[in-house]
Amino acid sequence: MTEVLLVPGVLFVVIVFLIVKVMLRERRSRTDNFDGQQIERQHSAQARDVRAANSSIAVHNRFVDGGNDWRPGKR
Repeated sequence: MTEVLLVPGVLFVVIVFLIVKVMLRERRSRTDNFDGQQIERQHSAQARDVRAANSSIAVHNRFVDGGNDWRPGKR
């Protein structure tokens, strides 16, 4: 009886392990090329800008100047 439960259990663990391994490999290979790295840098910069815009002093300044959220572009 133990062998009957052991064989499907081992097969299930091997299948799950292989699926996780393939998923991690696909996730890692996304930024192997230069374009992927550039996209990740842009997303990181956008996230930093959003965090900076939502800081307490930035929110206070927007309230004081009437909510004018326009900023000149970066050069």
